[in-house]
Amino acid sequence: MTKGVANSIQEITEGGISNLSEYDTATFYSISNANKGLQGITLGNFLIKRVVFQIQQEFPKIKNFFTLSPIPGFAKWFIHQSDDKIKKILKNFDIRRLLFLKDQEDINFNQHKIEDNKEALKKLAYHYLVEEKKDKKPINSVAYFHFNNGATFHDILINANLSLNGYKESFGIMVNYYYELEKIFQNHEDFVKKSKISLTENLKTYA
Repeated sequence: MTKGVANSIQEITEGGISNLSEYDTATFYSISNANKGLQGITLGNFLIKRVVFQIQQEFPKIKNFFTLSPIPGFAKWFIHQSDDKIKKILKNFDIRRLLFLKDQEDINFNQHKIEDNKEALKKLAYHYLVEEKKDKKPINSVAYFHFNNGATFHDILINANLSLNGYKESFGIMVNYYYELEKIFQNHEDFVKKSKISLTENLKTYA
């Protein structure tokens, strides 16, 4: 439980609120169908809603439901892209500023450099999650799971996982998916039938 949406692993693990009445948000880290036997199955209408119902029964002040989700494969994807493709995505950005991310001999986490280049990295993460597709479906399995289950793509979070594994996986970047109960079914239908992804206004600037 958090007050407002959680923006990092550190925020969840460190806590900070002792009075449960102050919490207004449930942040899940992270609902996914990692089990191959569940792939392709829509879980939104029963798993997610069931969990939400149980939380609301026990904690009626909890009104917001988000995930704090990893981006598995993002770092690997970036490392294997050509300079021309990265230039095309980032347009006028000097891509030499991101060369440190391709140095596989030095995987020390450099959160300051990442913070300095956060807008470019958010644009790349957005492109990877929304635009990179196979058979008209997002290639990132976690993103596909949440879009298919009616979530709204809410935010891209820089330096959200400061562990070495978080860096290797996605340069420490994570995302929030938002389950707005009144819109889950419509978002699911739009995604399945039209390949339309629900986005918050702040992310549309990266489209």
